[in-house]
Amino acid sequence: MSQKRKPKLSSSERLPDDVVFDILVRLPVKPIIRFRCVSKPWYSIITNPLFITAQLNRSKSLLPNNVNDDHNGYLLCTSLAVYPHHELSVFVRNSYRTFTQISGFEIPFSFDSFVGFCNGIYCFFEIHYRIYLWNPVIKKFKILTPTLVCCDKFFCRGVAHGLVYHSQTNDFKILRILFEKELPLAEVYTLSTDSWRSVEISVESLRGSPIVDIRGKPFVFVNGALHSLIYTKDHKFILCFDLNEERFREIMLPQNYFDEFSNKFELPERLAVFKGFLALVVFGGYDICQIWVMMEYGVVESWTKITVPFDSVLRFLGCIDCHEVMIKKPKTSYVPSFDIDSLDNNLGIESLVLLDG
Repeated sequence: MSQKRKPKLSSSERLPDDVVFDILVRLPVKPIIRFRCVSKPWYSIITNPLFITAQLNRSKSLLPNNVNDDHNGYLLCTSLAVYPHHELSVFVRNSYRTFTQISGFEIPFSFDSFVGFCNGIYCFFEIHYRIYLWNPVIKKFKILTPTLVCCDKFFCRGVAHGLVYHSQTNDFKILRILFEKELPLAEVYTLSTDSWRSVEISVESLRGSPIVDIRGKPFVFVNGALHSLIYTKDHKFILCFDLNEERFREIMLPQNYFDEFSNKFELPERLAVFKGFLALVVFGGYDICQIWVMMEYGVVESWTKITVPFDSVLRFLGCIDCHEVMIKKPKTSYVPSFDIDSLDNNLGIESLVLLDG
């Protein structure tokens, strides 16, 4: 005997859409995804861009104090296995200076480099100019179509990408710079329109001096702009792309910052965000580290040097909690963090970070 179907609720018996919106937006992402199947009205609410933005903003507001919008409290590790066994592990930093794994995912595609991540979206680059945007929680990824410029094989090794979330437009953007030809080219992808457009790179330092290399990939986002170290044949500088104005500017590096080092063009250098400021981290050997902080954005004279006594530094990994730097030490099972304010060397972070090679 067949079961009788339950009568459909009348419109007066259903919860108002604004009440459903307010309830659903408070839930974690996974149950929200399941609730798309409840009804067509619920599906429409959940897939509405306004709901997606509201859920994102609420999730960000619930982050612990030691995890800021730039994700300096997160650590990402990718396995060295061959596709299809690429794995991504996400760790969050604890208040007692250890990392706890909060999630692990199998990456469903092959890739050559990791571009970056923000607000739950991960970006990967594949050497044949495929760019992937991946949301592992909802198990969806998007392949961005290469532009005609990228079909030119001459650009094969000269490409750099930066991923950023533009809060003023509630949109994700990807900056791509191609630089192996004499004149560098730049393109910006916008997720909401699913389109690329060209942007002119017009800065004085690149006139008659082509880009040799770009350091600091993924790009550093601070003060509403993406930043990267640019190397030409004769000099180097910071190239920044302002998201609001969508134009490029250049920032000069500290004058004579390399005086204490023997070879200025072979220094391990990285851009970082330190205490909310743009910073240049320079290692001149195993035991010398300088952190140059731009105290007033865009003002070259405001570069301020902090000298940090390290012991056996192999690699700079990044800044955490805005006032600590994390480094990789050779032949050790720990990845120490160094508190700049107190000059306190903390050896509490386990070596899982070494999985990225």
